[in-house]
Amino acid sequence: MTTAVPTQVGSISVGARFDSYDLYQLLNPGGSASKIKLDLDPQVNLGFSPPENGQLQWLNPISQSWENVDPNLGTQPEIKLGTDGAGDLRFIPTAEASRLSGGNPLAIANVDDTTSSGKYVALTLNDGAAFSYASGQAIGLNGVNADVGGNLTVQAPVVGAMGVSSSGVSDNAVALADGTSFGGVLGKPSFHGDPVDVFFKSGADLSVLADVKTKLTADASTKFDSPTDYADADAQTRMGVKLPPDASGYVSPVQGGFGVLNMDMIAGGDATVRGTTEIGAKTTSDSTSGRARSSTNIGDIAGVGDTAIDAAANLSLTGIAGANLRTDAHSAMGSAESVTTLDSLRGVFSDATSAASGSAELKNPGLDLLSPAPYQAGGDLSITTGVNLVAHTSASVVGDSQGDAFESPNQFQLGDSATAMADLGHAYGLASNAEGGLLMDAAGRIDLTIASKAVMLTEADAVAGHATAISEILSNNGAVNAVLEAGDSGSIKASSTTLFDTNAQTIVGNSTANGIALDTVAIGASMFDFTGLGGIVDANALTSGNVKAVSTKGAASATINSSTGGIQASTSNADWLDNPFVGKTFEATMEGAERITAITTNQGFALAAAVAGDGAHNGVSAMANQSALGVDGYTFSTSESMHLSSVTNLDSTAHAVFGTTSV
Repeated sequence: MTTAVPTQVGSISVGARFDSYDLYQLLNPGGSASKIKLDLDPQVNLGFSPPENGQLQWLNPISQSWENVDPNLGTQPEIKLGTDGAGDLRFIPTAEASRLSGGNPLAIANVDDTTSSGKYVALTLNDGAAFSYASGQAIGLNGVNADVGGNLTVQAPVVGAMGVSSSGVSDNAVALADGTSFGGVLGKPSFHGDPVDVFFKSGADLSVLADVKTKLTADASTKFDSPTDYADADAQTRMGVKLPPDASGYVSPVQGGFGVLNMDMIAGGDATVRGTTEIGAKTTSDSTSGRARSSTNIGDIAGVGDTAIDAAANLSLTGIAGANLRTDAHSAMGSAESVTTLDSLRGVFSDATSAASGSAELKNPGLDLLSPAPYQAGGDLSITTGVNLVAHTSASVVGDSQGDAFESPNQFQLGDSATAMADLGHAYGLASNAEGGLLMDAAGRIDLTIASKAVMLTEADAVAGHATAISEILSNNGAVNAVLEAGDSGSIKASSTTLFDTNAQTIVGNSTANGIALDTVAIGASMFDFTGLGGIVDANALTSGNVKAVSTKGAASATINSSTGGIQASTSNADWLDNPFVGKTFEATMEGAERITAITTNQGFALAAAVAGDGAHNGVSAMANQSALGVDGYTFSTSESMHLSSVTNLDSTAHAVFGTTSV
């Protein structure tokens, strides 16, 4: 860490790409050191308060994706700067940071391998002349107990809407819509050993219906016709990410969007519980002369979570999580960037760890504390779950194929660029973070229906500039770490579908398109037991993706990476999940099934094309990496006859074209 009084040796515009070699030359004039490392002391927070309002990123030349630089001390970040390697860097603030940190010093400091240099490059952040901000939450029932001798009916529909807009003429504009939590019924964590329960209890039938719909919008636009000045447009919507500044009376944004969360329920008769969410967000930015950036950031969305239900008779449970996200950015002269992020979508989940109790079991009120199953039915159990995800991310620039006066001189080669990125995290129908942590038990039948669909459209378009389109979803998995035990027979109908279209197109410049869709699995690592035998299982998984990169006068690269499974016992790639196969204490099994059918389809097409690119040799590349597994790793057993069938389809195409006008 720098000990001497630092000296400023240059400045770089925040948000612009800059070459690490140019940064190296600023910090080490004459190139006295072979490489440098960056001092990103987290105590300094890079000038931002709170620190999550800004992030230094570097462009990984292998994956062609922007990756965050780790701000920890020590040897981080391990980025080659200087004579042994150069790459693209950028510093990205949030819309909130664009407002809060205009007067704060932002710096990248130089620390070489042995001594502190005492030099830094200032990061200049432009204040927005027009700034609009709105924060809010909407929750139907919060911490409400109900204990009745007869029937109990609870209805908690929630409809929320938030919108902000800013317009600037000859100056910058910033718009931020900040949602914390939107939900139907919220209790408190009800883990084994927790002395406080929030519950609904009925002596007869119980009905809890919570349907949540919300829409957040943010729009920022600027107009400026000057060839020597700029006006940036920065728009952001976020939900379930953080509390607003100086907030009071807000529910923790960790809850995100939910139908029913953290509740205990008992029914003396039948129980019907439904929690559905439909979170919508639309973010747009438009600049005639400057940078346009749109960012949509969503935390966790769930249908029914961390909830325990005991029904003396039949139990009908519905948990569906939905998100419809639209992010657009356009710049006439400058750069345009659209970013969509989503942490997770979960239909029915159990986050079976509690810092307060140290236990990994949920419990029902009034029952023996050792009761193992949070969902119990004295009769039949019917479960409907899944996710609905639509994410459209687009960025476009006109550009002029050169660095403009309002852009950093160290910006990307052609000055103008369109970048569209979608990072959509994980989607699950049934899920627990612990092996076997979601237990469901019925004295009668268990009928499970899982329907999950994720649709991604990511587009980057430039006339004179670079175009980069990157889309990623790490899992769309029907069931992980669930245990279902039926006293009779039952059925499982599971379908998971992931569709993605990732396109980058430019005339003068390079184009890069990368589409990733992993773990599209109809039935994941779980245990199913049909004690009454005769269970029917149908699993259908489909992944279909198109990735296209087209350039008239530059390099073009298209990459597709996808995996699909019908009934698959492999570990999900979510960091928060326990590995179900560590120590072999949890195995993916099905017992008592009469007929098991799995249909798996993986389709992919990667196209890269350039007409007259500068890099004629290896300047055009198309790569496809795809996997399809019908049934993998499961153990099946029954005392009767069983029919097991698997149909697997794989269609993979990579096409690279150079020197043609027909693509």
